[in-house]
Amino acid sequence: MSKRGSGGTEADLLEQFKPLLKADLAIHVKKIEEIKQWLTAAREMKPATQMLLITGPSGSGKSITLKTLAQEMKYGISEWTSPVDVDLFFDDNYDFEVGEEKKRRHTQKTLFDDFLYKTSRYCSLFSTANDKLLLVKDFPNSMLTTPTEFHDSLERFRDNSVTPIVFIATDSTSKSLDIAYKLFPSAIMDSFQIHLIKFNAVSTTLMKKAIKRISSIIKEDKQISQLYQIVPSKAIEDDIITSSQGDLRNCCLNYLFSCMKCSIGPLPKRPCLDSSISKGGKKATSKSANAKVGLGLNENLTFLHWLGRIFYPKYVQHAEEVRFLHSPESITDNFMTQPSTVVSMLHSNYITRCSNIQNVSRAAEALALVDIIMKTYWHDQLALCGLNTAVRSMMSCNEPQTPHIWQQIKRKIKVQSHDKIQAKVEECVRNQIITRHVPTRVFATEYSGYVSIIQKDKLNRCQY
Repeated sequence: MSKRGSGGTEADLLEQFKPLLKADLAIHVKKIEEIKQWLTAAREMKPATQMLLITGPSGSGKSITLKTLAQEMKYGISEWTSPVDVDLFFDDNYDFEVGEEKKRRHTQKTLFDDFLYKTSRYCSLFSTANDKLLLVKDFPNSMLTTPTEFHDSLERFRDNSVTPIVFIATDSTSKSLDIAYKLFPSAIMDSFQIHLIKFNAVSTTLMKKAIKRISSIIKEDKQISQLYQIVPSKAIEDDIITSSQGDLRNCCLNYLFSCMKCSIGPLPKRPCLDSSISKGGKKATSKSANAKVGLGLNENLTFLHWLGRIFYPKYVQHAEEVRFLHSPESITDNFMTQPSTVVSMLHSNYITRCSNIQNVSRAAEALALVDIIMKTYWHDQLALCGLNTAVRSMMSCNEPQTPHIWQQIKRKIKVQSHDKIQAKVEECVRNQIITRHVPTRVFATEYSGYVSIIQKDKLNRCQY
């Protein structure tokens, strides 16, 4: 949905309502601070803060948070946009009258490499920003099928530029469409020292804050109020927020649609069920029966709901067998974008969920096997195999019809590296034993042995 702007060009419907300051963002404060700290550290041109990956569900505020903070901190953003075939055809400068041969079109990888090289090196004469920031949200289609091309471009950028770059990837339940899973595996994240910030779905309180801000803008701006009017009731607002399922963009758009003058009629009512009849013979009227249908997304289960299906599985009688009501494969498909996170959550919570010590022992053995599978990077299917094994084993370790009480889900286990390892890394960089900062975990597992050999070799040379 777009509207005609004052200059005669089409503008985004949400463009006139976009946040201008940090206080206008309807995003969790912790995520805002994480991005702000990274942008602050990126000014120092450290290799460890050169690349950032932001992931999260659609409509969680990834792009708008980055752009708002970058504008507030005087960053000039250069965003990559993948060219289409029509643009490439007209850029060929083919002369149809003369009939000269058409020049060979550049591939998307070549254009992407040129963008990274030229944008990071050359400044615009019309820019007033203090620092530059590259943004890649629309990844080239050719690199999605061949991730090695993207990794090659990433290596060239790291070696030839110090300009910070941000990648934004939207989570997807489909493995073939998930950008973070295909282009940014764990080995690439460690090798290129890419900092990761994960966004979650927006809470109900923050979506109400965004709606309240939009309402105030409509009331104060006379030009905008000619198109919109404050008509939605409290019930409609709650219905829009509920149906959005944490998608902030979807919530704001549906609210604007409901505010438009003569744009949509009244929302249809949900049909009353004939089975909902009271003892007196009359239909029971409830809020759910008379409530209006919400605009937006279908209801989806959240992360905690899927974890509940793993820890407390339901069983059904099938012929002479007892089977799971929800198959482990279907649950695994919803966790393919973050297998290591789910396995860590199972590690943190499985002891209190098992009914007896025998089941605890079985679950511990299964998770130990999963850890070995997940640490093997030679095949991309092993992560999915390990996740499937973890989910199936945990569901099998809970007996049918076991009474459960409410227990809080503990957050995933975070392994903190020792401060001495970080000091060792900085010492090696000062002594030019290694050329750039590396993550402490990678240094402890891979670099430390080679560093000790190099140091002994230098010591022996000094003695002679």
